[in-house]
Amino acid sequence: MKVKLTPLSVLSFFCLVFLIHELHDWAHFLTAASFCGCLGYRAFDSWAPCVLCNASTGGLALATLAGPLVNTLILWSGWMMMHPDNPSEKQSMGYCMVFAALPFPRIMAALAGGGDETWALRQLFQRSTGGHHHYIAGAGLLIVSILCLPPLIRAFMLVAGWLQRILWFLVFLVLPGMVDHWLVGKELNTLMANGFLSHKILRGGAQSFLFVWLAVVLVLYLLTRKSLRSVLEYKEAIV
Repeated sequence: MKVKLTPLSVLSFFCLVFLIHELHDWAHFLTAASFCGCLGYRAFDSWAPCVLCNASTGGLALATLAGPLVNTLILWSGWMMMHPDNPSEKQSMGYCMVFAALPFPRIMAALAGGGDETWALRQLFQRSTGGHHHYIAGAGLLIVSILCLPPLIRAFMLVAGWLQRILWFLVFLVLPGMVDHWLVGKELNTLMANGFLSHKILRGGAQSFLFVWLAVVLVLYLLTRKSLRSVLEYKEAIV
């Protein structure tokens, strides 16, 4: 199969990236609130439990894992949709879902000894294992690798031609995370930190523009998602 991008499919893909990012952070925020009994704080690329949180260490660990669970479910849904027996439209959608779930930032964070999975393991086992933080970091990297590599391998093999396969794999692997980090992690968070987009509508600290941003990316994605069915298409036979 070959990659065929249009302005509409690029827009739809990045809306999917931002939508998954929002679902990831809201999963953290709402799971923490359910264990704490109070609303915490949410920015565009961060979250924290409420100051008066009385959740157990296990509850906070589950809140930490709730975000990557969203990404993992989408990642493996994409893996299933890319099955060779599926039509090209379904495989194309699965291909986009895998990369929109941002597996590369998760792998890089785990390689650096961080990331949600590793942090949750530290919350659960750091005290019992004392200073053996390297073992916990290694376990986090192993978990992330097991979860992310099979869908990435299937996505890699889906594009025809080694040169095109490697080129598009690297573009889809690296670029979405860079754009997401720049726009959501830096620009929108900077605006919020400087007092813009910061009107609170939830007592715990969720900002009103978070809901506006979620609504915008959701509507845009729903309006354009059909274009993702043709990001991959079969190469025309040479007669």
